[in-house]
Amino acid sequence: MQYRTPLVGALLATFTFACGSPDQNTGAQPSGGNASGGNPVSAAGTAGSMSGAGGAASGAGGGPSAGGGAGGAAAGAAGASAVVVDCTTAPLSLFCLPLGPMPASIKATGLFPKAPDLSQHSASMLEYVPDPPLWSDGMEKQRFLILPTGKKIDNSNAKQWAFPEGTIFVKTFFDDSGAAGASRPIETRLIRAAVGGIYEFFVYQWNADSSDAALVLSDIDGDVNAEIPVPVTIKRMVDGQPFMVNGGQPFMHTLPSRNACGKCHEQNAMVAQTFIGFDELRLNSKLTAASAKTQLQTFADAGVFTMPPPAVPVTITDASNDNGRLLRIKRFVFGNCVHCHNGGGQVDLHPDVFVANTVSQPTMAQSVMPPPGWLRVVPGDPLTSVLYVQMQRTMLPPATGNERLRPMPPVGVADVAADQVALKDVFDWITALPK
Repeated sequence: MQYRTPLVGALLATFTFACGSPDQNTGAQPSGGNASGGNPVSAAGTAGSMSGAGGAASGAGGGPSAGGGAGGAAAGAAGASAVVVDCTTAPLSLFCLPLGPMPASIKATGLFPKAPDLSQHSASMLEYVPDPPLWSDGMEKQRFLILPTGKKIDNSNAKQWAFPEGTIFVKTFFDDSGAAGASRPIETRLIRAAVGGIYEFFVYQWNADSSDAALVLSDIDGDVNAEIPVPVTIKRMVDGQPFMVNGGQPFMHTLPSRNACGKCHEQNAMVAQTFIGFDELRLNSKLTAASAKTQLQTFADAGVFTMPPPAVPVTITDASNDNGRLLRIKRFVFGNCVHCHNGGGQVDLHPDVFVANTVSQPTMAQSVMPPPGWLRVVPGDPLTSVLYVQMQRTMLPPATGNERLRPMPPVGVADVAADQVALKDVFDWITALPK
């Protein structure tokens, strides 16, 4: 029997949230965005359908992560290496049977039939890059949307887009452990909109030579909390400078459990939609500096939506006179925290209320109690500010019984892999606040 995640109604009874207790303040949430601005695969254009807008983006608009954190600049080769899916020879392909049983290997899904060359894929795989990005252990990521033939996304509700049954989102994570430091796929996660408002989550683990990946999380029988630790290495050049996590030494990255995989997506659905990262705000950016249009408009021109996008799409702004630091922080928090900390049971960290809900505010979380005098943000003192300390992930205050502060996010980021650029922004912002 498939482990399917019903929408909000049964959510609270089904999950023990990994994103923190109600009203708990955090610094970051899963999972990572690309930290390089370099595409982990070569010229992976979304042939044809996106009118040349395929390929990963350069992270327009930036953010606190290194290089803007939003994926590859080696993009835009429309029609490059497109694969034609033949349903007579590949009947179990997700393009032919989008709601069928999830195949046991990536190649059988039809997503990357020419692996290890991941630049070859179907033209119906529409590549996108959310901006602001998410951070996952400093790994690079590549994302695709696959819509069932003839179907569109209902975007009439700007906050809660409705995705047709059979919609699949694909996200592949890359580290730098390939030959001579090349990018290597580690895992590919799939989210599928199934029948009746149900969402299914799947994870494939890539083998050592990147020739195929095996289904390890399939929403079927097994321990719902089982995780798979895998060693990864983050060590590459970003804008001519070395970028490393854990000093460039291997560390353990966790493939999520059945339970963890859906928690933050379902938490997001309490005020927005189940799919995180594919929305008006995060698509309101260009794939590359050379792109003539935003991703939002490009998708609209390709006929993906039922309604045209608004003339002035939503964005994140800040008027502080601090060289953009608070704007970067708000963008980071939106990309990494707000899907859980959205006011739907936990503290609301949306950009318009972020400062009011953190500065000089107490932490009110079940079973989590900071030391006396600690607040979400203590002006002038980041080391007693729950936001910074949890985001830092290490040097947490000692536990008192069952009460202690936890690293945030609780899943998706290793303790050695906090985003140091974002962390410095938060440290400097809190330090500069008047006492």
